[in-house]
Amino acid sequence: MSDEHETELVRQFRELAGAPAGVDVFDFHVRGCPIRATYTGGSVSSLTLTSPYLRAAPAPAPGAPAPRPPAGAPVVVRPMDIALRPEGKADRSAKEKGIAREVQTGDAMFDREVYIDSPSDEPVIRHVLASPELRAGVRALLAEGITQVRIDDAEAKTSALLVEFVRPGAGPDRARRLLDAFAGVVCNLPPVVSSPVVRPPDEQRRWLIAGAYLSGFLLCFGIPPYFVAAGPRCESNPGASSLFSLDGCYTPVPLGIVAGLAVGLPLSAAVSRRFHGRSNSADRTFWARLLTVVITIQLAIGVFAAILWLR
Repeated sequence: MSDEHETELVRQFRELAGAPAGVDVFDFHVRGCPIRATYTGGSVSSLTLTSPYLRAAPAPAPGAPAPRPPAGAPVVVRPMDIALRPEGKADRSAKEKGIAREVQTGDAMFDREVYIDSPSDEPVIRHVLASPELRAGVRALLAEGITQVRIDDAEAKTSALLVEFVRPGAGPDRARRLLDAFAGVVCNLPPVVSSPVVRPPDEQRRWLIAGAYLSGFLLCFGIPPYFVAAGPRCESNPGASSLFSLDGCYTPVPLGIVAGLAVGLPLSAAVSRRFHGRSNSADRTFWARLLTVVITIQLAIGVFAAILWLR
């Protein structure tokens, strides 16, 4: 059933583009805006609509006079990287608990249905999403099964990603509806002027990556010393596998899990608070808590192995 929907949608795009069979990249001009549809088959199929951000003026060259910006165009740090996706219960819960903070546009329907995730400042996001036609286009795309709309990515493009091809009532004109809705977004993007300023490094992301590397390091390089310290306990002792014998090969594991949870859970709650207050804080808080607990358990297992075996 999924393959039938997928094949039908790709057929519709080929027909609209006048492309022969086997072609998976289709170029269109809708309302004067260039749009490219790219189909990628395989075990995880996807269809991506992309278009350049046409009304973004480049930053002036060093030493050159700044060009006169279009009327009302703000100077913005790029990429603005505004990701729009369906808002779910977890998003609403994170906002109610004060974990995540999301920009609101003032459009009640849009704010209820669409979650805005972006490192850009609130005035910038409001400026970009100011057009009612743009917001209607985003809502129409999400209603058609689009997973995410991303405005002004690292390549200065706007994109819409489709990975779920099955859609009740898709009909024979789904490709046309997707193109029209996407054109409603890209053709109504407002003018902006690129700032020469570079966005500061994402320190939260750096800490999460460092935590993931530390956990992986402890797992990969902690196992050999563990068994070296255990010595014959894991080789010839009949009770080597006993979890509750001081001479057991795996005794430090349950002790470390219990102690690690006792210390790691409250510690993870304290650590995760440092990740609150952003639009992506719900995901980052989850990973911060998980990594804190896992690392604490790993360290506790090592401490108990040292206490029991290296006396």
